[in-house]
Amino acid sequence: HRSAATTMTGAVERAARAFASGMRRALVAGARGGARAGPAELAPSLGAFRHGVIRGHRAVPAWRVCGGIGPARLTASHRVAHRGFAAGDAAGSGKNGDDEESDEGAEEGDEGDGEWEDALEGLPVEALELRDAIPDDQGAMADRTLPVYGITGVPTGETVTLPGRHFDVPLRVDIAHRVVVWQRSKRRGNYAKTLTRSEVSGTTRKARAQKGAGRARVGTLRAPQMRGGGVAHGPNGMRNWNTKLQRRVRRLGLQVALSAKAAEGRIVVLDSLHEGVEPKTQWLDGALDTLLGAQSLAAGGRAHSVLCAEIPPALEQGGLPAKRTCAQTGRKLPAVHSNAKRASLNLPHVQVMDQFGLNVYDVLRHRSLAITRDALDALVGRLDRPIKPDRAKWSASQPTPDPAEVLDWTSRGHLGEVDKERKKEEVFKRRAAKKAGARV
Repeated sequence: HRSAATTMTGAVERAARAFASGMRRALVAGARGGARAGPAELAPSLGAFRHGVIRGHRAVPAWRVCGGIGPARLTASHRVAHRGFAAGDAAGSGKNGDDEESDEGAEEGDEGDGEWEDALEGLPVEALELRDAIPDDQGAMADRTLPVYGITGVPTGETVTLPGRHFDVPLRVDIAHRVVVWQRSKRRGNYAKTLTRSEVSGTTRKARAQKGAGRARVGTLRAPQMRGGGVAHGPNGMRNWNTKLQRRVRRLGLQVALSAKAAEGRIVVLDSLHEGVEPKTQWLDGALDTLLGAQSLAAGGRAHSVLCAEIPPALEQGGLPAKRTCAQTGRKLPAVHSNAKRASLNLPHVQVMDQFGLNVYDVLRHRSLAITRDALDALVGRLDRPIKPDRAKWSASQPTPDPAEVLDWTSRGHLGEVDKERKKEEVFKRRAAKKAGARV
């Protein structure tokens, strides 16, 4: 494999050198009116040429080198392969165009980021209503209406309403910070573990005589002061990094994160992430190009950064059988994936999850948020649910029983309930007579 890669690299270098030499001769000859150019009057160097050509056949989008391809790659009729899928095939350098000089080309290409940023201005971004600054009326709890799009960026003609009580709350940075720290602490693993003098392997023989040697007595060779002995007061692998956070603060943090995305105009509502979606990575990447344009690109413009929330379909609805890892036991459990979930597994910055798992850290970590209509309804219902339903039930006024219902209970044999009602009535009469000043 190394020899084949070296041969391919040499062929590309020779072709680039020959093409650069011909281009320099043609440019200088045209400037001189057809005369032959001398060695000292050559056009730009080969290194400057390789900066554009060799970098163009790597796992870098072609529209970053050729600005004219940018808007066309996002149309339905002309989708150019990019970002490592087939960009390397066009230059004949493996599947993703990777070789020994890929890192060098990437480092050299960081200087020309301003050139391809100008080419991103014409990309379609109808699905995202981006704003240059946060509006002055943010936090007024005002509802907002958004259109519904298909995964390919085609509007369906329907609209949904984002309730202001969840998507337009004041942006509390301190609340979001508390929730993110709480989440990261819960995810933090405890891997630090040292061996004590009772756990380290070593001999149990007596090091030397107890008396007579003129030296200090030694009880064991596995003591912390001995070479190869145990560690005293080291981490034991039992530390717990979890912290407590009130449920109302967690809910407020999620509302702040959703409101931040809504204030930036980075929320798009989709009709479905399963129907009409092909479980192919390249297909989903092209659909995100058409839907979101360049405004959701991250990692230097090489990949989309979007969080998709959905309600996974069942197997009867065409869901794909899959496996998931249990967070507590680490075992593989059966699961069901949608077509978008299956297609997003190879996209590093695209995450498709159940709406029940939406959290502050993932919402803020991605540039855009795409949510389906049914997932939006379920999310709003989950946020509207009281934090402690039992307490809300207790605080509500209890209706007094109807005498007809009491008689019905008596006929059914509920004598205990009737006795309780009679005792309550006697207590009320006694209190009323005591207030009136009469003895009962």
